[in-house]
Amino acid sequence: TSMMYAWLLLISFFLASIVHSLTFYHTLRYFMGGATSAGVMKGLQAVLVFVLTDAVYCGRLGGQEMCFSSAKFMSLVTVVGGVLIFGAATKQVHDREQPSRDEYEPIHKEAQLQSTMTLDSEAGPSSPLI
Repeated sequence: TSMMYAWLLLISFFLASIVHSLTFYHTLRYFMGGATSAGVMKGLQAVLVFVLTDAVYCGRLGGQEMCFSSAKFMSLVTVVGGVLIFGAATKQVHDREQPSRDEYEPIHKEAQLQSTMTLDSEAGPSSPLI
């Protein structure tokens, strides 16, 4: 390995680590479910590795461990099913906790009315300018 190639690998690894850290932080901070969502996505990532390993390496490199098996298929079904159930349940909880847009409208109108009344009372009685 040449020194230039080693530096290229090191810089590539560094950049990939930064992207991974930023996306993981974003998941923890902004996705519904936070750490649980991150864990669910890690499971989905593992299943995708199963599938891609079969497509890329099966019959080309290594032995049967590189090929898709019935055990890996059952893992795929279990994880994808869990991801779908988790996603649906999280959406239901989020929808139940978030007020609908219709509930905001009366609050908004009431706030506008109070704001207008406050401004009118601060102005005092109007007097003609001389």
